[in-house]
Amino acid sequence: MKVLLINFTDAGGGAAMAALRLVTALNEHGFYARLGVQEKQSANPYVITLPKKKHCLAFKIARKVKSVTGEVFTRITKRLPHPFAFHTTNGIFHTTNFHSETDIKWINNSDFDVVNLHWISGVICNKDIAKIKKPIVWTMHDSWPCCGAEHHPNVLEKDVRWREGYFRINKPKTTKGIDLCRKVWKQKKKYLGNKNILFTAPSNWEHDVLKSSALFGHCECKVIPNIIDHSVFYPKDKLAVKKLFSIPDDKIILGFGAAYDIDNPKSMKGSYYLLEALSKLKNPEKYFLVIFGPAGESFTSKVSIQFFASGYISNPNILACLYSACDCVINPSLIENLPTTCLESICCGVPVVAFDVGGTSDIVVHKQTGYLATPYKAEELTEGVEWCIKNQTGLSKNCIEKSVRDFDEEKTISAYLELCSKFVISLVGK
Repeated sequence: MKVLLINFTDAGGGAAMAALRLVTALNEHGFYARLGVQEKQSANPYVITLPKKKHCLAFKIARKVKSVTGEVFTRITKRLPHPFAFHTTNGIFHTTNFHSETDIKWINNSDFDVVNLHWISGVICNKDIAKIKKPIVWTMHDSWPCCGAEHHPNVLEKDVRWREGYFRINKPKTTKGIDLCRKVWKQKKKYLGNKNILFTAPSNWEHDVLKSSALFGHCECKVIPNIIDHSVFYPKDKLAVKKLFSIPDDKIILGFGAAYDIDNPKSMKGSYYLLEALSKLKNPEKYFLVIFGPAGESFTSKVSIQFFASGYISNPNILACLYSACDCVINPSLIENLPTTCLESICCGVPVVAFDVGGTSDIVVHKQTGYLATPYKAEELTEGVEWCIKNQTGLSKNCIEKSVRDFDEEKTISAYLELCSKFVISLVGK
């Protein structure tokens, strides 16, 4: 069986990382698979650039004119009040995905047996997905497939339209102007509502979101976790790593991954709550913070303990070393699917403190592989850090055992291929 995975790119985000790990693992296990992307960034031989649509000259001219006039219109509307512009206080990322450039004819004429969609924004729009004649498996890296324009249910404002349907009468009062979420949802329903799609969800929570959705609740969905490379993410020598990165060996090392948007309590990665939690630590001079990625001055100027910001890390081996230097990793995200940070952390034997949201509990088992705090109580994150440090040895052992037991690559690949094979056979039988 030949599988074509599709994602916007092959680097830089959780979906890209998951898709790249999956295509690599499939080929290493003797199966033919390729990851088709619009923007190729790695040198991985299993990644291909998807062919683009061929447009006539008239279409190209019209698109150029629209682009120029649209830019002028945008500049004007930025200076003037625009009562019809879409506005929401929901901090969850929004995407319309009304247009795409991928050549669907190439996909249909290829010898791939299955098309596995991942993060498709800017790659294949809903209208074009409907034109794919191959069996479609859609991996949910977030809830966008069954929501409107938002990538997760708007839990902060109790918006349940993903479950009821997007209507005028149930639009949140915080959503103003054109109801972009309703517009996107209606398009999905029009083109994909009757499409036979098999879904996979990395977490049990994401599975439940899809199965309770108005759009795809009738579709089959299987929980299959993301691939994690245990040959990379495993416990390293703490003292050696600390010496390599000039991290103090006489302090408690905390890890964190997204140091931005610190003043917004609705920002999805939760930097706002991290700062609050750190400010409540007893004896803060005993702690040191390792930030996985860049950190702006707005964040660093308010951190209450010493820190080291690594900058963007593309090499997973370096990332695994930094995890191993930590005594505890904090993930204060407001909503998550199967958080990569948490998964990589426990594979390195490092317990995680996080809010009990989304699929986090598939990885962080309260007081076994870390600490789950009540959303969104920063003081409980602080309590979790202090509890994990006191119980670090036992937690570290539990983390490694769970990572091997529940996130084994062989089991994941086997479940994935079995599901795809049964789906293809069932469609051929029809």
